[in-house]
Amino acid sequence: MYDIVLFGATGFTGRLCARFIAQNYPLATKWCIAGRSLSRLETVAQELKHLFPNRVSPDIEIIELSPSSLNPLVQRTRVVINGIGPFHRFSTPIVAACATVGTHYVDFTMEIPWIQEVIKNYAEVARESGSLLIPGLSTSTPSDITAWLIASKMQESYSTSPAEIISSGKLDIKAMSSGSLNTVLDTFETYGSGWYLYGDPSILSAPFRKETKTSWVARVFGYQYTRELGSLATSFTGSGNQAVVYRSASQNPDLYGPDFRFEEYLPANGVMAAVFVHLLTKALLVLLSFAFIRGLMRKLATRMDSAPDISQLRNVERAECRAIGSGSGEAAPRILASFAREGALYELTALITCVGAKVLLDRATRADRAGKDARGRGGVVTPSFLGIEYVDRLKDAGIKIEIGLL
Repeated sequence: MYDIVLFGATGFTGRLCARFIAQNYPLATKWCIAGRSLSRLETVAQELKHLFPNRVSPDIEIIELSPSSLNPLVQRTRVVINGIGPFHRFSTPIVAACATVGTHYVDFTMEIPWIQEVIKNYAEVARESGSLLIPGLSTSTPSDITAWLIASKMQESYSTSPAEIISSGKLDIKAMSSGSLNTVLDTFETYGSGWYLYGDPSILSAPFRKETKTSWVARVFGYQYTRELGSLATSFTGSGNQAVVYRSASQNPDLYGPDFRFEEYLPANGVMAAVFVHLLTKALLVLLSFAFIRGLMRKLATRMDSAPDISQLRNVERAECRAIGSGSGEAAPRILASFAREGALYELTALITCVGAKVLLDRATRADRAGKDARGRGGVVTPSFLGIEYVDRLKDAGIKIEIGLL
């Protein structure tokens, strides 16, 4: 029986996940790296042995992306970490296997339309088997966790739900791997730009749907302002994170309330900067809908380094999410939450993913020891489903997470 199976360990981010597991998981963890290429997997195992000579090397499992190959391995695994992208092209069979046999699953996809397909096709299957599926765990965690903390704090302190949460999220990206760029291009090739241009926040949570109350200034020019967060602009990743938070709200309506509203923006230096970012973002999304432009960008990807220098990125990259939540009424309570980490963003992705997988692993282990039957309790859930245990472990791993009343 494996505690963890890591798919995609030969990819750039997958390698970082393997290093995190080897360095931070307990010595007794039984895990393996799985894929189709024995030589490439052996290279990863040798790298881990060189970096961590006192740790037990992972097993290697050779598999094909078919039920006959995947199901036997997944069935004797507690948690799957998947890094095989583009996820909509390659990872559906892995999700199907986990949902069918009752194994927990996490990945770091940003492909929101594919997550919608996962919910449509496998949410009920996972619910019945007891499998907990968290696609996009790492990418949406900062937004989803800060929103959940605000909602929880407002219930704890004021016995009410937040009427609105405005989030400001920024990723200081200095380099992208060729694999990441190709995943973005493949996603637009398959699904087009429509949802990214006019994203429906209920895409992952129907029939949970609230009419937007965004001001016309924000809709037309992408500009928003709050006293605590300052000037804000349209965010490329905001629509996806908004969809995940709304799914959390739909799954926990007593906490978030019936009139909950969430919006995410990018911090900006004033009105003109916000308008420029808005127009540039929309123009990029339109351009990505053309095959000719995607072709040019694929040629660019072939000239990029497949593996950016992580040691350099540790000194120049940063992730931060700040969110302000408010209640309803004239004397509405206000709460500020933040999530921040200095360092390489690819390493942050691996950290958030592997810490979440460890929370799921510990839950599965406790359930096994107690003899609890998980059937009927699974489904497609969000990062905040992992609760305060996840928050505390992220803090222990070096992420600065704060929550306070205003």
